[in-house]
Amino acid sequence: METNVQTSQNVKIATSKEVSMRKLLNIIGIFIFSGLALTNVTSPLPSSDYTKEFLLFIGGSAIIYYFLVNTYFLGQIGRKFVFKILILLGCFSVFMAFYLATNSVAY
Repeated sequence: METNVQTSQNVKIATSKEVSMRKLLNIIGIFIFSGLALTNVTSPLPSSDYTKEFLLFIGGSAIIYYFLVNTYFLGQIGRKFVFKILILLGCFSVFMAFYLATNSVAY
């Protein structure tokens, strides 16, 4: 009688690919900025100048958002750069809040 010996085989298990954090943040950004643009359709602004400024603000914000998200995932240097930019944006926001509170515009 002969024995039937089987060797072990390498089996590759196919699993579904998980969504990376970078891809998730980019998808969230799409929803955020498309929702902001949609508000212009649901409640339009009184003049075309305001609409143009609003859409430019959304476009500029989207560019900054995607630039920072994608730079963050380039590596350690990208993370440091993003944190420095966020600190600068935060300081600028605080400065503008004080500036606008002290120098109000008469309507």
